[in-house]
Amino acid sequence: MSSILLIDDDPKLLDDLAKELAALITAAEAEIRLWVPTKDEPDAQSAFTQKVDSETLLVVTDYDLTAQGRTGLFGASIVGWCQTRAIPVGDFSRGNTGALPKEPNLFELRVPTDASAAAIFIAGVFRGFRTIRDQLAARPDLLNKRSPAAVLAEVLGVPAAESQFALYGMRLGTNAALMDRIIRTAPDDDVEPQVSEKQVLLCYIVGHILLNAVLRFPGPILSSRALAAYVGSGEPEELVIGDLFSEAQYSGPFSGLARYFWLSKVDEKLRELISALPQGFNAETHGEMNREALELHLGRKLTRHDCPRCAGQNGGFLCPFTRRTVCQRPDCSVGSNSWVPPGAKLCRVERDFYEEWAPILGI
Repeated sequence: MSSILLIDDDPKLLDDLAKELAALITAAEAEIRLWVPTKDEPDAQSAFTQKVDSETLLVVTDYDLTAQGRTGLFGASIVGWCQTRAIPVGDFSRGNTGALPKEPNLFELRVPTDASAAAIFIAGVFRGFRTIRDQLAARPDLLNKRSPAAVLAEVLGVPAAESQFALYGMRLGTNAALMDRIIRTAPDDDVEPQVSEKQVLLCYIVGHILLNAVLRFPGPILSSRALAAYVGSGEPEELVIGDLFSEAQYSGPFSGLARYFWLSKVDEKLRELISALPQGFNAETHGEMNREALELHLGRKLTRHDCPRCAGQNGGFLCPFTRRTVCQRPDCSVGSNSWVPPGAKLCRVERDFYEEWAPILGI
């Protein structure tokens, strides 16, 4: 039986979260386990170990776990213990919202602090990793693929997209916890690691790359916000635009977290709409072209995005840091493979933001 472990030092808040989650995750899907660390436990790590097993697919922890007298225990320790076991882990901070960075590392998840929003997030993440795990279990041949990108392409049913996902490649060897986990599977007597061990690691790697890289930085897959930017429109039109491209909607792992779309299918629809534009029509950017085609199809003007440089005329790209629509004008944005993965071809960094921080970061 799959399980989810929720950890908090406030029993009431933990119970509220568990109730919200139980309304979304059935008992047949997963066992929801709870842990309130207290001073009565002689060893926190041993207590944690008793709460997880090989079927634990997700752990969610508060940042400060000291309220019940368990001094020195923080979410960072839980994150570390999970990472050495290749268990996906999400953390949050209710008491001190600035205690954690808003942006997670590759192998870490940020959970909303509101119980209802947190439950939706947890359910979506759990089901995403479970889908990937089930695919790996059903197809042992995936273990023989040459890279996580190849596995991800197969899991999503788009083998031809392997090269695009490869551009999101991370230097996994620089992750100490992951390397420790791999090294432990290589005993002195050269016995091959178990298939289940490989599946756990591959699910962990592929799931995080998909969630924290591919879905976060628009490229082959777009969020609703990125789709609105791509067609040079504003956020108020996201629902209308999403419905227009409903046939392009992504339904793979983590699709329960937000509305996503396949860029290739979006482009197919756009080519059809653009062909209806008057002959000789010209636009400065593809964002403007896309918007004009949608407006002709809808028979009305779309809300423009709020870029002060072009008064919402252009667009076509999304800055993943400022969350604003940008275009390729030199005064608007800059392309930077050191800030975003090379595969995120619909991402550009807003120039003002980039110039403010690039000298400090040295990239």
